[in-house]
Amino acid sequence: MTTSALPLHMRRSAGRTAFPFFLLLVVLNTLLRPMAWRYEPMWAVYQYNFTVMLLGPLLAGVAAWEGHRLSRADAFLSAHHRPLAMLAAAWAALLAWSCGAFLLGLALVLGRVAWGGTPPTLGLPELLTPLPALALLGLACAVGLTAGRLAGDGGKVAAPMAAIVVFLAFLLLYAGDLSEFVMVGGATSSLVGLRPRADTQTSQIAFYVAATLLALLVGAWSAARHRLRPRHFLAAAATALLCACSAAHLASADPLYLEARPGDVRCHGTHPEICLGRGYGSYEPHLRAGLTPLVQAMAQLNLPAPASFRQDALRSTTNTGQLSPDTVTGDRELLLDMFLGTYYGSDCTIEPGSVMERNHVNARYWLAEAVGVPPYEDPALDRRLTSGTTPERLSVARAAFQGLVACDG
Repeated sequence: MTTSALPLHMRRSAGRTAFPFFLLLVVLNTLLRPMAWRYEPMWAVYQYNFTVMLLGPLLAGVAAWEGHRLSRADAFLSAHHRPLAMLAAAWAALLAWSCGAFLLGLALVLGRVAWGGTPPTLGLPELLTPLPALALLGLACAVGLTAGRLAGDGGKVAAPMAAIVVFLAFLLLYAGDLSEFVMVGGATSSLVGLRPRADTQTSQIAFYVAATLLALLVGAWSAARHRLRPRHFLAAAATALLCACSAAHLASADPLYLEARPGDVRCHGTHPEICLGRGYGSYEPHLRAGLTPLVQAMAQLNLPAPASFRQDALRSTTNTGQLSPDTVTGDRELLLDMFLGTYYGSDCTIEPGSVMERNHVNARYWLAEAVGVPPYEDPALDRRLTSGTTPERLSVARAAFQGLVACDG
């Protein structure tokens, strides 16, 4: 690529015309989606990366149109032995415009996090998280550019077709067994205590870079078939081999995309201990005011209450409650149901008419009444909880909680 080709393409690129549409897409996709991530910089960045599922196909369509425009200069470029340099410059210009829109959208997301009261302090994991998404954009751009270059007279059809094909490919891979090839972001729940796996991200970037280079070589040399030399075939074969090896490694790698991130929560107080993500610290008084009556209620039954409630817990246990963003920021009823869930295994099923259902109904009714949360009656409710003496109510409630604990899933 010459130094003069890139500035020329930046000015004349179809990406410059499409830039407002790129930006509109990322802004609407950000503002019109739920913003539960606003307290977590890592979750915000990782969730935002999912924007490439929409931006990638649009970029592929624009790139296909650009490739069609370049194909009309094949004779000139081939005569001057510059097809690869010019195609690479066109690709770089298109990618620069789309990445500009992507990064502006990312700045909007981080601004929303800061506005939510969480300073978006970014460490190395957060800074590296967008790289696979940007590399995937580069691949979508190269595929579209090459498709338009090869389409010839059908270039006008190639643009919408490239967008549709790339979008469908993203969907099929994302929903299938090969999701590791496009899974660069998106999370429906909190990422407190979690981060993307560095080895998976590295494998993805290696594959995207190799596949991008191969697509650009195919597009460039298609215009100069009669001028190809053995070293050209050797370079193409080496790139194809690198692409295949990185794809094989990625497909055989551990399918888990996330790993534990220590030190991501801060613990407050005792009896109970409340451990929250850095962005949720302001909710500690609200949580303690809701959890303390629940802990005290269990003391009436002479039964232990969880000693700790953690936002990075993978699941609730008899001694640790799992806090989600909903229970952290929600009302007392959500908190009560989370607390109750610490007394039985997540695999325990509450089937209609079962002993487990009766224990759950009785335990929840008593606990709700004890802490001032409006209870609701159920046909399975033991009537002694509504009309019995205090010792009878305590006895029924104690038996109900012991029955929940007996179910370990």
